[in-house]
Amino acid sequence: MSRRKPLKSLSDWIGAGGHSFDGSLLKSDEDGAIRRLELDRIVAGRYQPRHRSDDGYLAELERSIRQFGIIEPLVVRPLADGSFEILAGHMRWRAAQQAGLSSVPAVLREADDRTAAAIALVENLLRRELNPIEEGRALRRLREEFDLTQEQLAELLGLSQPAISKALRLLNLDPKVQELIEDGKLEAGHGKTLLGLARAAQVRLAEQAAAAGWSVRELERRRTLLAASPPSRSTVPRDPDLVRLEERLRERLAAPVRLRYDAARGHGRIEISFSNLEECDGILSSIGINKAEK
Repeated sequence: MSRRKPLKSLSDWIGAGGHSFDGSLLKSDEDGAIRRLELDRIVAGRYQPRHRSDDGYLAELERSIRQFGIIEPLVVRPLADGSFEILAGHMRWRAAQQAGLSSVPAVLREADDRTAAAIALVENLLRRELNPIEEGRALRRLREEFDLTQEQLAELLGLSQPAISKALRLLNLDPKVQELIEDGKLEAGHGKTLLGLARAAQVRLAEQAAAAGWSVRELERRRTLLAASPPSRSTVPRDPDLVRLEERLRERLAAPVRLRYDAARGHGRIEISFSNLEECDGILSSIGINKAEK
């Protein structure tokens, strides 16, 4: 079975797209001169991973711009229609709009899509300016649009494969749970605890956790109680060792797992459920099977 050649650095990956890498993502390809561009000629970056802005930070940035102007120029790339796409400085651009500026300082850089995507991620993801759901979406888009494996993503961004896997698995949560994480009402750890539960149970526990301010540990305790809830009279009590093993597998695979064992007949099976192919890919990656090997 064939495997894709590992990409050891951002320069390898960018170079595969036909562009050279000079050691600085934001360095101008020209003389580095700063020019003023009209705001109405600037458009948001195609690969901007931030979808929710911090209104408090945006207001502070606007006040600073009104008082001191824009200290750090935007970095943009020219487009065929004469407009300029933001590579770095999305929040400064928005604050300048709110401050009523007509033009902003900017540095031009020629960049293909690979370089633009790399800049967007480095400027946001690696500076920890994204919420966990935005991180996952940015990584998923990078993986899918440029056909990368999780191993390659980890190598390119200097992150561990478990960190990449964790960020991507959060996208398997019910959208209502994802929204609570995006709003800052729950943390990524809460989301990880809820993975593997049925969607209805995810939402119910997530809403309770957000309303009551449960810690991640408290949510883990509540989930354990839910899994170990007393069976009905018509149900045969399950082996507690099987229940504990199921919990460990759910945690490891971030997916619903059911262990079925018939002691009298001496055989059993493991059932792992998924709702779409993306979830299936995540499960296979968790047990060490890469997409390229399937």
